[in-house]
Amino acid sequence: MKGSLSPAGRPPHHRLYRWWVLLVYLGALVLTQVVWYNFAPLLSLLVAKYGVTELRASWTILAFPLASIVLSGHAGSLIDRRGYRFSMRAGLLLMTAGCALRVFDRHFTMVLAGQAVNAISVPYIVTGIANLVTDWFEPTEEARATGLCTVGIFVGIAVSLSASPFLADALGFRSAMIAFAAAAAGCTVLFFTTVRQNQPPSPALATTHTAWAPLFKNHNLVLLFAFAFIAQGSYNALTTWMEVIWNERGFPAEAAGLAGSMVMLGGIAGSFIFPALMDWLQKARLTLLICLVPTIFLIDPFLWAASPRRGYVYGAVLGLFELPCLAITLTMLERSAGKEHVGAASGLYWTLGNAGVLGLTVLLELLKKATNWRTSINAVVALTVGVTLIAAWLREPAPAHRALT
Repeated sequence: MKGSLSPAGRPPHHRLYRWWVLLVYLGALVLTQVVWYNFAPLLSLLVAKYGVTELRASWTILAFPLASIVLSGHAGSLIDRRGYRFSMRAGLLLMTAGCALRVFDRHFTMVLAGQAVNAISVPYIVTGIANLVTDWFEPTEEARATGLCTVGIFVGIAVSLSASPFLADALGFRSAMIAFAAAAAGCTVLFFTTVRQNQPPSPALATTHTAWAPLFKNHNLVLLFAFAFIAQGSYNALTTWMEVIWNERGFPAEAAGLAGSMVMLGGIAGSFIFPALMDWLQKARLTLLICLVPTIFLIDPFLWAASPRRGYVYGAVLGLFELPCLAITLTMLERSAGKEHVGAASGLYWTLGNAGVLGLTVLLELLKKATNWRTSINAVVALTVGVTLIAAWLREPAPAHRALT
């Protein structure tokens, strides 16, 4: 390994190239979410086109959190042993194959098989966020780079929900699937031909399997794993029920969809603002608390807004504060785990986050059926208070200064 180079002393081509790496990776992250949510606004089309039930059609979406629960841990271990570029390449090849399967749309089985392959690909692409950032960016830039990665996730969701029905209507179902397959193939070729890994994985890790036990002996990692389970689960429950609650209050479906978009737009703005604030302050825990405390008081006004317009405003502000928590906690995870174990730690973080998405959504749904919406939403608020207390219990992780070659 070469000696440390300051940002000013680093060759200009190196400073530019790392942003190219991040840009290409952002394209891959956007595509993971595009293929994940492709059929969310097209479920009725699938039911009509193939004569399947809504439950069966929904497996084109449900396959993704299930695959992430099962495979994120393996993806993290693979990244620690073989490097994030190897994992991302494998994931992109799988995603290209999955999108190609969806082109053969005569039978629903092929579409579902394509989504299953796409679901398998996602953990091998998304889990490497922390490794890529720590490999290419200085500690004072980590949070901003991670924030850009989470922006890619949010943009992918928004693009998929808005563009999928438009393309299916304008081009036809098969042509739309061809367009998505071409995009996946283009991104894969670009990644293979232009992205390299700055520093190779440790030779010791390349020949051994990651030991999970040390991760659970780390105070911060245990708290961050709990944070992921509760925060991602309660947020998913909130966004899942928002449309139903607004519909029962007489607001049109279009208003609920726009409100969801406003949450996402607020989150994109917040993912630029708060990670930059964190890099400037070098206080990850404080920045996380700045985001979480307002969130507690924004959930009720958003869901029970007197009018859709007020709901749009509350939704944008809620997203502004709540969604940047993903980038901040990922940065804390990077610093708490250390470079040797950040892949495994990231894998567990995503595994438990997706488990929370499935588990807490179901549990809170059962609570709603046993009581009412108000009680269930109060439980979401209580869980948000809980993750805020978890954040207050975290220790400030020290940035590790790395040599960039």
